[in-house]
Amino acid sequence: MAKIDTYQQVTDRIVAALEEGTRPWQKQWVNGGAIMDPRRSNGERYRGINVLLLWMSAAERGFSGRSWFTFKQALDLGANVRKGEKGTQIVFFKKLDIKEQNDAGEDVSRLVPMLKTYTVFNADQIENLPDQFRTAPVQIVGGKDRDEACEAALRSSGADIRETDHAQAYYAPGADFVNMPRFELFTSTSGFLATLAHELCHWTGHTNRLDRAQLNEFGSKDYAFEELVAEIGAAMVGARLGIFGEHIDNHAAYVESWLKALRNDKRMIFKAATMAQAAADMVLANAGELEAFELEEEPETIEQPEQLVLFA
Repeated sequence: MAKIDTYQQVTDRIVAALEEGTRPWQKQWVNGGAIMDPRRSNGERYRGINVLLLWMSAAERGFSGRSWFTFKQALDLGANVRKGEKGTQIVFFKKLDIKEQNDAGEDVSRLVPMLKTYTVFNADQIENLPDQFRTAPVQIVGGKDRDEACEAALRSSGADIRETDHAQAYYAPGADFVNMPRFELFTSTSGFLATLAHELCHWTGHTNRLDRAQLNEFGSKDYAFEELVAEIGAAMVGARLGIFGEHIDNHAAYVESWLKALRNDKRMIFKAATMAQAAADMVLANAGELEAFELEEEPETIEQPEQLVLFA
């Protein structure tokens, strides 16, 4: 039986979506709660790469449920997966204790990170779920009046945010500030907030914060990677706040760079999603109660994980 390369499978899905003109992290969120902040059966938020995988599945198959369940979790709630439904494969990381001998012939242990996959089902695929798992209407930020609550959540980051007559949104790493065109120049409130979220995700990469490589030339691999982190991070922030809007220019140029990088590095999207999650967490760290950043841990119950892959 051929070995399944989970990294390659996930990367291939992202590449295929980009080639079709769809950015998985920027799908039409008004589709329902599934794409807005996906949750586990116990209410915890999914994180990192799993957010992208669940967003893609919900968008492709029209799910509106926010919650996702393993087959057994559904049964434990007195519910059941509808006959014939196909699940969505997601991943989690765990450390495997490897026993080996060192140069002195002594037995030693070494922890090796591993990637495993398992299957979940959207609430839309499950019958007899308790009422608490029904999808509530999604409130999208729109219109042209300033949204004080969302804006306050973004400004709680503590970043130096300046609204100026300069008609360009950007983060200046050297001077460490975010420049935003004046609110009146935006066509919608959500466009202003989504743009600000994107620039704040760049802000988290400063050397005094998450310390990502940012001083790179436009068009370089590192520049494209930083834009990918900020794109996904802004989408994660938007999912938490109910922001729906575009937040980056030059999509065609960036997408081509991302495609090239993803085809050459099957782990890139995992790294980008992890960094994006950390950026989103930092932006909203003072806006409310957020979970500490961690890799996806193993759920309490997983039925027959499909595959085990070791990091090289």
